Amino acid sequence: MRYSVTPLASLPLNGLASTVPHSPTMAGAAVACAHSDPIDLTVGEPSAAPPWEVREAAAKAALEDRARYGPAAGLPALRGLVAQDLSRRDGIPRHSEQVLITPGGKAALLDGLRCLLDPGDEVLVCSPYWPSFPDQVRWAGGVPILVPHGEDLLPSVAALDQALTPRTRAILLNQPANPTGTLWDDARLAGLGALSRRRDFWILVDQVYGTLTFDGPEQPFLRHLPHLAARTLLVESFSKRFAMTGYRLGAAVGPAALIQAMTRLASSSVTHACTLSQHAGIAALSLDGTWEREQLEELCAKRDLAFEGLHTLPGLRVQRPQGGLYLFPNASRWMRHHGVETDHDLVLRLRDEAGVKLLPGSAFGASGHFRISLGAPHGALATAIRRLGRFFSKGGAHV
Repeated sequence: MRYSVTPLASLPLNGLASTVPHSPTMAGAAVACAHSDPIDLTVGEPSAAPPWEVREAAAKAALEDRARYGPAAGLPALRGLVAQDLSRRDGIPRHSEQVLITPGGKAALLDGLRCLLDPGDEVLVCSPYWPSFPDQVRWAGGVPILVPHGEDLLPSVAALDQALTPRTRAILLNQPANPTGTLWDDARLAGLGALSRRRDFWILVDQVYGTLTFDGPEQPFLRHLPHLAARTLLVESFSKRFAMTGYRLGAAVGPAALIQAMTRLASSSVTHACTLSQHAGIAALSLDGTWEREQLEELCAKRDLAFEGLHTLPGLRVQRPQGGLYLFPNASRWMRHHGVETDHDLVLRLRDEAGVKLLPGSAFGASGHFRISLGAPHGALATAIRRLGRFFSKGGAHV
């Protein structure tokens, strides 16, 4: 008997798997460059190595065979430290049962959405947005509703209100924001709180850049709105704060019932975050803060270097970031004057003519902009800013 075998290439995927794109950040970093000496400012990865104590803890755990299965919610010692650390930062008393250790901040966001959304539920996503926000809403079966921004690159309370519908289940908030480096002011936060209480929706707050706040203390979300703790899921990460990007370690912090549901999901998917990374995380949260302060000072210096080098250039409008790891210049006027149709075309020219690899603002829901990562070493960033200065000053001549 002969059987007909359907070629694998012809078997269909579901609609999401066929349409949701790759991360533009990773794709932008992988693109080849015609310039002989390109500088990559695409990926938001700190240039420093993690603290020595962090690397030593991971190595020691491996050598001592402490990399076996553990609790789905994470090692108790790490959950306790995350609860203690965040309580110190935002003033909300919490315990380890409100903490789930995750393989990176992305997993915390996606699993939170998967536990909160029913098919067709809507989630407000404020533009400019991290591209994973709308994609993760789709992967969780929801519908992202994009909220437009104003001149300050933040949404107004009126715009948020107008975007709400009976299907609104949650809002995604990034504080400080990727790609803009903006912080929500008190009035905007109070307006969001009032809307949430009136319309009864969840707030998911991505705080992975929370400790990277310039020109003043950190602004944790619940420090301003403690009465919203019962409807808020906080997402923390070790990637930016401790330069532990490849360790893939994060945390979800929220109401115990939601954390329990996310833990059940994790037990059926990733099992738990990498045990070696968790031991490294324990070491990171046990440090005295000196390493973090030094890295923040260096990041502030790079922020100032990039801002001062760009904000006076003809045709650019640059907002001074309040935190995070990025600048997000608006080049719309320069593009109009020089016949450049899209921000994608602009970053291609910057890549091949100036030798600076960047990401287009349209990937973040804000066409006419481009994103600069401050994660590069100081010397490389300084060279890149000089190249950008010559490019925009000379109308795009090769530099």
